[in-house]
Amino acid sequence: MNPTANDYSSPDPARNISLTEADQFRDRLAGALALEFGNRYVKTTTGAVVTESEVRQNAGPAQPVNVWGTLADPTAVEINVAEWRASIRAAALGQNPVGDLENALKQALPQSDVQSILLRATSIQSAVRSTIVPI
Repeated sequence: MNPTANDYSSPDPARNISLTEADQFRDRLAGALALEFGNRYVKTTTGAVVTESEVRQNAGPAQPVNVWGTLADPTAVEINVAEWRASIRAAALGQNPVGDLENALKQALPQSDVQSILLRATSIQSAVRSTIVPI
C-alpha cells in the first residue's frame, strides 16, 4: 500500500521540512562546510521509509515532510533533517557558535573528527587567517 501525501508528515511540525527547503539546506551545507548527504528519505506516520524520489512524485515540493538522512561519511548516523538544520541555525545565533556547531556535527557524525571538518571549511580558514595575519 502506498502512503498518501499526508502520511509523509510527522505529527510534530518541528520534524518536518519541505523538499525545497531540504534541497536548499543540502546545497548550503555543501558550500559552507563541504558536507554532503549520503542519502535522504522520508519516514511516514506509520514508520515506513519512502524514497525521496517517490515523495517528489506524490507530494508537492513545498509540502512539509518528515525528511531523514545520513551524511556522506562512513560513521554518519541517521538524523532528522529539519531538527538538524534547526541545531545548525541555533549554533550560528548562540553565544558559542563554534562549540555549538561542533556539537551539532557530532550529532550526525559521532565518531568523526569534527574539528578537522570545521578546519577544512574555506570560510573558517579565511576567518582564522584574517585573525592571525595582524599578529
